[in-house]
Amino acid sequence: MNNKLIIAAAGSGKTTYIINESLKIQDEKVLITTFTEANEAEIKKKFIKQCGYIPTNITIQTWFALLLQHGVKPYQSAIYEGKIDILFLDIDFKNNGKNGIEFAKDLRKINKKFYLVFLSAHQRYLYVSLTTKVFDYLIKPINRDTLRELVARFKDEFETNKSIFLHLNKWEYVRTNDILYIEKDGKKSIIFTESQKYTTSKNLNSLLSELPKNFLRCHKSYILNSNKVLSIDKKEGQAFFGKDFSCPISSKFEL
Repeated sequence: MNNKLIIAAAGSGKTTYIINESLKIQDEKVLITTFTEANEAEIKKKFIKQCGYIPTNITIQTWFALLLQHGVKPYQSAIYEGKIDILFLDIDFKNNGKNGIEFAKDLRKINKKFYLVFLSAHQRYLYVSLTTKVFDYLIKPINRDTLRELVARFKDEFETNKSIFLHLNKWEYVRTNDILYIEKDGKKSIIFTESQKYTTSKNLNSLLSELPKNFLRCHKSYILNSNKVLSIDKKEGQAFFGKDFSCPISSKFEL
């Protein structure tokens, strides 16, 4: 069924067709998704009626459940751990009986720094959304021009808040609080965080001028984040940021 589009009217037997085609596939995973819980229940019922069970390689779920499972839940811990910079949240989103605004209020108690953008099909929650320190409130459907304007505003915001974000290139920023150290690499610089590395064409002097005062030149080829240093070994000439991270320091460097 790869790259096949089927247009079918109501009552044409499309559910039966989907079930029959799915049962032919035994060595690969199959996802059947639908918009309503009623349709989900109907498809499951037809599988059981036809073959007595739902094969383990076949998953049947609503589109919303799919988005929650693969688009929301994997990132929920990142929200609570302060690892998300921008959160787009639908007003009609439901989490333990709470809508998007109530959910955002709970998040603000834990993480006050992320940028929040609400999405809604109506304006009636616009005023109350202001209590959550919202950056923008977008009315659906959202067009490309609106998104372009929003991205441009975020770029300006990140440029302004240099103590929070370091601008690396045209579209890439990194949170200054995540940076462990920066290494000179020829005409480029490599920014190290616990989770990944970033490369920029900016030199160390340029980067140091943009970074807050807790970033120090510790070596002719290195800048370190003094807030992240766990220990210093003068004899070895190394600053340590944890089990797997360290950078050289000069003999004259003092923290």
